Amino acid sequence: SSGINAEYGDGTMDHLLTSPLEGGVKREIQERLREEVVNPLREGGFVGAEPVRVLRKLLSKASLLEGLRDEEKEPEELLNVLFTEIFCIEPLLSFRDGQSNEITRVNLCQILLDRDPQSNTTMPNTQDLLTRYFVTNNLYFNSQPELLLLQVPRSGKDFKLYDTVLPSTTLQLGGLCGGVWGSCYVCDRKPTYKCSKCYLNQDFRSTYSAVPFCSACCKVVHSHPNRADHTPEQATNPAKQGLKMTLSAVLCIHTSHYVAYCRVPIRPSTPPTQSTVDSPPANPYCWVFFDSMADRHGGQAGYNIPIVEECPQLEEWLHNPSRLLHERDQTPDYVKRLISDALLCFYVRDRE
Repeated sequence: SSGINAEYGDGTMDHLLTSPLEGGVKREIQERLREEVVNPLREGGFVGAEPVRVLRKLLSKASLLEGLRDEEKEPEELLNVLFTEIFCIEPLLSFRDGQSNEITRVNLCQILLDRDPQSNTTMPNTQDLLTRYFVTNNLYFNSQPELLLLQVPRSGKDFKLYDTVLPSTTLQLGGLCGGVWGSCYVCDRKPTYKCSKCYLNQDFRSTYSAVPFCSACCKVVHSHPNRADHTPEQATNPAKQGLKMTLSAVLCIHTSHYVAYCRVPIRPSTPPTQSTVDSPPANPYCWVFFDSMADRHGGQAGYNIPIVEECPQLEEWLHNPSRLLHERDQTPDYVKRLISDALLCFYVRDRE
């Protein structure tokens, strides 16, 4: 991640890796994770097979999850073991049921959806998928998360609900936290009502999770027979309209092989001067691609060769979905791989 987000991410990781833990095996896992995995990745971008083998052996001793030593595991399974059983932290996410007010706490948001029958899009973005998931299930964030791990819709390891998914570079969470935006959808007056079912109706092209209306327009819109089953709610919490999260990384999978895209700060080629401090660059970060098995040396008895490569203009491509759809022949391979194989998107709270 970049800027303040990088400081938050690094600070959170350092806190987990240095806070005292009870139990000898947990402390050893923490130490090896810090000294033999995280620090080498930060310094050189590479971790050998032996430290990973030892870490998996220790995790199998400390966790109730079977197969950690010698079976393939999903990323969310490993994260849940680390967060819940090793570091014993509070769940990252807190959801509230809009009808019962029941609170559910989890570490990862898995978007479980059927394909939208009212939409012909072949490349939905994560903002739309997350919003539709919340609206369909009448869910809200109980509080804005600092870190959001978002798993895109898939059905098993081999079948994908969509051939491509566009990771939104930012997520607007105001509506998903119960907020509403500043003007009526029809007349631009101050909204007093919001309707989630109108969001699901393709007659309305709202960016947010509930369509806002003033009292008069709400009455007119919902007098239509097609919207007789809608139940508009009073619009509350307008101050939550600006809640935003920034895409920090994307984990991709293809035929059981994982690669990652990460948003990282750009290291200056020269020492900072007063002018660069006073006028920092407009875009002080870049995207890089990491593949731990990009090449191999020595055949079956050899070893994998990792790569870390910069992905120039990746964010510009992500900001232009129409170009992705209509210029596939000109789209760089690293962009095609991202939107085709995205599995887990990491978002951090925007504090700027």
